Amino acid sequence: MHCLVIIIPVSHSKNLTSRSISLRLLLILTGVILLTSCSTSEPVLATSEAETPLPATETIMPLAQPLEVVGTMTATAVKKTETPTPIDPREEDMKKEVQVLAGQKLVSSSKGTYYRVQDFTGEWAKLSYYHWWPLNRKPTNFAIRADVSWESAVPMGNPSKSGCGFVFHENGASDLHVSFLSMDGYVRNYRTEKNVITNLKGNYAGKFNYPADKARIMLVVDYQWLTFYVNGKQVVRFQDDRLNGGGLAFAVASGSNNSFGTRCTFQNVDLWEFN
Repeated sequence: MHCLVIIIPVSHSKNLTSRSISLRLLLILTGVILLTSCSTSEPVLATSEAETPLPATETIMPLAQPLEVVGTMTATAVKKTETPTPIDPREEDMKKEVQVLAGQKLVSSSKGTYYRVQDFTGEWAKLSYYHWWPLNRKPTNFAIRADVSWESAVPMGNPSKSGCGFVFHENGASDLHVSFLSMDGYVRNYRTEKNVITNLKGNYAGKFNYPADKARIMLVVDYQWLTFYVNGKQVVRFQDDRLNGGGLAFAVASGSNNSFGTRCTFQNVDLWEFN
């Protein structure tokens, strides 16, 4: 409360009339009331919202995950029919790839089921957030690969926060894993558990053009092991005992709020679910 204090000079003259004395007493009493009112008012506290900084790392900045319902489009994985069909070169190539993985002891077995996934384009425009679109599959052990091309709406944006990849072992926004190739050439991996984001192991894949380029990526999850490939090269491999199964999805990480933000196109997408 702001108070206006009025100072009234008091005359020292002995010739004071009763009327003037009464008026002065009234003014003095009024001043005392005003001062009492000021001293007993409650203070007004000014507060400000605290900002939570992102965890600092040497090369990787975690992305904040929106907790609203995500995914407005669905990419459907289509299982091949049992009827005789011509040999699918993509399926045969995927079989050879998982056989190589098994031969290198990177997966426990090459046996599984092949799915051809439709091409998909997704875009997201919310800086430092990522968005995902479910494939309607919930594999525990799998390998998924795709030819990915990307584009950023901002030529001089945030390449470390823009990228394309996959959400997996997803059981809601508060429980999932995400792996993606960011536009600055890093493979980045995160785990969200009970809304707590953990920065997992990452590694540098190589230099790419910004704001647009392309690469072939493959994510392999076998029990507690995660391996990520870029253009046929193993970039990162590590163990995570929090891989508990769940949904699989395409993911786009945004480095811009402008226009379409970040756009990723997934083509020639092959999914192998290990038995």
